[in-house]
Amino acid sequence: MRIGNLLMIAFSLSLFYYLILVPVHQDKLLPTLLPFSNLNFVLFVLSIVLVAAAGNVINDYLDFEADKEYKPNRPLTTGTISLDTAVYLHGVFAIAGIAIGFYLGWLSHNLRIGYIYIMAVLLLYLYSAFLKKIVLLGNILIAALTGFIFVLLLMFESNYLQSLRNFIENGNIGDLHLDSNEVVATIENVLLIIVTQVRFYAGFAFIISLAREIVKDLEDREGDAAHKVHTLPVQLGERAGKITVVLVLVGLLGGLSYVMAGFAQIRAFKELSYLLFTVAIPVVILIGWILFSGDAKPYRKISTALKIIMLMGILSIPAFYLFEKMS
Repeated sequence: MRIGNLLMIAFSLSLFYYLILVPVHQDKLLPTLLPFSNLNFVLFVLSIVLVAAAGNVINDYLDFEADKEYKPNRPLTTGTISLDTAVYLHGVFAIAGIAIGFYLGWLSHNLRIGYIYIMAVLLLYLYSAFLKKIVLLGNILIAALTGFIFVLLLMFESNYLQSLRNFIENGNIGDLHLDSNEVVATIENVLLIIVTQVRFYAGFAFIISLAREIVKDLEDREGDAAHKVHTLPVQLGERAGKITVVLVLVGLLGGLSYVMAGFAQIRAFKELSYLLFTVAIPVVILIGWILFSGDAKPYRKISTALKIIMLMGILSIPAFYLFEKMS
């Protein structure tokens, strides 16, 4: 199930919700006006983790033959977990994640959100069965789904704020003694702030995940070639794979430069320094490592470095929260 990756998902969503979304609501709206109760937010995180776990399990199940030779320490290949158990686990995780998704959609008066969970489960299955064998398509899909977890949280937020807006515009303010036009404008402002934050973190997660997926393909090149999995390194060669990773990371640097320039403009030098020293400079060093590694194949270490950079990017959430409190 790759517990470390699942914990990273839960950790990232929790930081975003409690240190970005909740403070914005408390600052701009009434503290009680939140899209989730604490229990329902736990259910939301659990639903995402269950769907991701289902995807990891089916991926190992379908890779069983290849993993017997090239990844003999995986739980299925060692016999720690049987193939039948893996199928059972995939079904349980997928159905439980979808059920929670529909429940949360029902609570937010938008059952269509539940169908997104079904789509995610199907896409993860198609990735493992077919799409990862197509050059870059599988990589982009997994990276997009990684970034989409923030977008899904935004969908619940947007749906909640729209319901709140409709409630107020219909004159149902009760004893709050608020000007409806002011509240509607505030709601739009809250949504704009959250959308901006989602763009940054979803984009960051997408690009880092895309780079990691290609690095993993470089690491698995020999096994993929033997089993006719047509990844980018298999089809175009190791050098093309390394250059693609570098180009993706250069794109990340471009996005970071734009964000840091914005921080410089508003004289937010603590935030700028954090991104510069914990994310941007490590990315530059990593690019140099990839370009000048020569015949060495340190792909597992490069993948670990990308994980650390992703963690530092996510840790910018509490860092920026503390910087704002200190100012």
